[in-house]
Amino acid sequence: MRTRVVIQSRLNSSRLPGKAMMMIGGMPLIELVARRASRGGHEVVVATSREEYDQRITDHLTAQGIPVLRGPLDDVLARFLAATADLDDTDRVVRLTGDNPVVDADLVDELIAAVEASAWSYGRIDLARVPEGLGVEVFTAADLREAAAKATTAYDHEHVTPWIRRHLGELPYAPEDVDFDIVTYRCTVDSLADYVRVAGLFDRHDDAVGVSWRELVAGIAREVEISGPALPRVARDGLTLSRLLLGASPLGRDTGAIERHRPDAAEARSILSAAVARGVTHVVTGRDDGDSEAAVRVAYDPALRQRVGVITTLHALDGVPEDALTYAVEASLERSFAELGRRRADGVLFASPDDALAGDGAAWARLQAFREEGVVGRAGVMLSDPADLGRIADLPGLGLLAVPLSVVDRRAVGFAADLAGLAAAGVVLTVHGVFGQGVLTTTGPLSAEGIGADVAAEAIALRAAVAAAAPVLGRSDPVDLCLAYAAAHPWVTAVTVGVETADQLVRVMEQADAPALSDEEVARLEELIPAAGPALCDRLTRA
Repeated sequence: MRTRVVIQSRLNSSRLPGKAMMMIGGMPLIELVARRASRGGHEVVVATSREEYDQRITDHLTAQGIPVLRGPLDDVLARFLAATADLDDTDRVVRLTGDNPVVDADLVDELIAAVEASAWSYGRIDLARVPEGLGVEVFTAADLREAAAKATTAYDHEHVTPWIRRHLGELPYAPEDVDFDIVTYRCTVDSLADYVRVAGLFDRHDDAVGVSWRELVAGIAREVEISGPALPRVARDGLTLSRLLLGASPLGRDTGAIERHRPDAAEARSILSAAVARGVTHVVTGRDDGDSEAAVRVAYDPALRQRVGVITTLHALDGVPEDALTYAVEASLERSFAELGRRRADGVLFASPDDALAGDGAAWARLQAFREEGVVGRAGVMLSDPADLGRIADLPGLGLLAVPLSVVDRRAVGFAADLAGLAAAGVVLTVHGVFGQGVLTTTGPLSAEGIGADVAAEAIALRAAVAAAAPVLGRSDPVDLCLAYAAAHPWVTAVTVGVETADQLVRVMEQADAPALSDEEVARLEELIPAAGPALCDRLTRA
């Protein structure tokens, strides 16, 4: 039985054009991938396109004695078929992509052995359990030919193996003797930041071709240990959220109870990159948060868009006539998509219960229609006052709630049983305002003009109480205390936090996995820190 490794590659990558010829380990990336895959003696063919620009790949690899097959740009399945035309039906085909240089012949052989020991003809490295960048697939030439003969969609032809997985079944495989962190052990080359990291990884080794994938992953592990662990994640009925979500409000507006620094585009990009690198799954934006959505779009490295989802809040419907409600919902969401530069949001919230209930349910029904179309993952409501919970708890299709909660805004605690019931029913519950717009965690001057002198005086007193309570409760600072208090409530899925610099974000993330306050500590906190009055609560509900 022969085994042929087919590596797909092209120069017109949308996220990092030309990466196939970028240098890693003293040679172009595509050459490194091919040499590492052929190290054990397997036949290797690089399948590139017939486009003029991919002549660069062909010329270089041919000069290096590496076989090249050229075919249609978008029909990668046809390229694989042509690259394996001389194989017998029972021969093996291994699929690799040209942007994953950590993969080597040893990993390929591990997967082949697992498939041979199973009842399956198709196997793949399971990227739900293994970091991105270690993808390998193996199948027979007969499987490939059947897929080419029967697959009809452009998607199946572009991605080669989906038809095989759907119709012939699969063996998902992960090496059992390696402790992977699938979020932070990222070893593909999909963005410029990826290239810099992976190139540096190979630069530490004299033999870029011979170094094992396990040794390279160990190098990534050492980097991760230095930079800190990834945020924990929680899965809720098909939606996975990191315990911290990045609130984009500080990126898009200057208003607030304290004097705040608004990050420029470069700073915003640094914040997003730091968030994604440490496992933040979602950015939280809003139509009424200034230009936060546009700021997020500008800050995206193209690869980040693939790795972080969006939860956004619709424009408030105050004053919209009933006969225009449906249009207003459509217009707000379409504008969000345009500002964000993407056509899907994992969550969309109405700005208030009144908005969700507007027009005898017409507004809610339109958002549900977007959900059924697949462009909205979950529909929900932003609460400013937890007392409104009863008004919207029975909305059909309710999947997401944003609730205010902080060490001084404890109104949600009175509805803990109701909130726990919703969480048990599958509703994702996020909390905002945990830092009270920074009032509780910074020493910056308060803007009495924006919130009133009386409220400002109350906020200053509460900030002092929070700072004094932190060491009493064994916490390093007010940020640690605020996060530990939110984590003490089991109905909380995720906490939305806003930051102004990447350094702030890293400090917050370092404390995100600290132990929650115990019940006794929560009771002690409530003795040490007075609850905020209604007027101040209204000002402190956004992160």
